[in-house]
Amino acid sequence: MRETGRDLETELVEEGIRQIRANGMKGFSARAVAEACHVSCAAPFKYFHGRRELFLAMSKRLDEILYQTMEEIEARQRGNYKEAHLEMNVAYIRYLCENPFLLNESFWNTIDEKQAGIRKWRSFRKMAEQFWRYCKEKHIPEEHYKGYYFNFQALAYGAAFVITNHLLLEGSDSDEGIRDIQGRIYQDLEENMGLV
Repeated sequence: MRETGRDLETELVEEGIRQIRANGMKGFSARAVAEACHVSCAAPFKYFHGRRELFLAMSKRLDEILYQTMEEIEARQRGNYKEAHLEMNVAYIRYLCENPFLLNESFWNTIDEKQAGIRKWRSFRKMAEQFWRYCKEKHIPEEHYKGYYFNFQALAYGAAFVITNHLLLEGSDSDEGIRDIQGRIYQDLEENMGLV
């Protein structure tokens, strides 16, 4: 019997996220999610018509969590687009490290999004928006800033890959390294545009 006041749909989504974090894509099981929520193995499919819908709900929840972080950063930086972007990029990399399955194409294929799915997230768009706003504020043409944004993407996914695969050199500080590379990307952009 269902407990009064229990939001089982949300519980299933959040447990699904915990399970995939712990076991990865290959070890993910809707049955294990149901067991952890103390419901029948059919219960998830009362809310979600198949694995795709469950993963879509998980993707939406993950985006909501990260979006909240991005909004907090934006409020704290109050129109300082460059600093907001730098801080958001670090938060994004940390989030990828906490949720390494987001780097796994099979997660995105499950919801028919390919890996581009994350670019549709509101949180990702919020982060990218800070960079675009900074460039517009500084009158940097689109043909220049698009290439630099690729550098930030390469940094984010490359750093997440290195960190999640334990490839950091002993004694390395990943946050310090990320901030250093980000600073160099901005410095190169600003020097090339004659801003410094």
